[in-house]
Amino acid sequence: MYLILLATLSIIICYKLGDWRNWKIYYPTILFFILSSVVCILLTYDHPLWLYESSIINHTFTDLFISITVYPCTIMMFIPHLPKEIRKIILHIFIYVIVYTVPEFIAVKIGYFTYHNGWSIWHTLIFNAIMFPIIILHHKKPIYAWIVALISPHILFFIMKIPYNSIR
Repeated sequence: MYLILLATLSIIICYKLGDWRNWKIYYPTILFFILSSVVCILLTYDHPLWLYESSIINHTFTDLFISITVYPCTIMMFIPHLPKEIRKIILHIFIYVIVYTVPEFIAVKIGYFTYHNGWSIWHTLIFNAIMFPIIILHHKKPIYAWIVALISPHILFFIMKIPYNSIR
């Protein structure tokens, strides 16, 4: 139920605030975001940092469902409303970090989401604070974002002490 509510809310808000006329402009960044999520799902499959706890839908399907519903909506609202002034950009990022972190916090409190292998809400907060600037970077300079995306899993594995042999 939580998953359906989250996706439905994202779609409704995106319908109102998203830049649907220019969706093609955001399409590469949408794909980048989805692919990054799928790679994370694959790399941490046997050493998960978090899990969606549902008796109906498994974790992998839930993660993929969020990737194809919530993430495109996020890009179509986040990028078009990106301000020009640096202070406003920082505020814009901060708002999205909170918008992404609060539902996870709620999901943890109601038992729909659990942390594993050292991950916590603080890791999520930091991750989100890094993720949104990378999304901006991809929209403006995709090659640089891909370089960051190729390096990021190694940093994550180092910080979270994920053994490389845990990758299927």
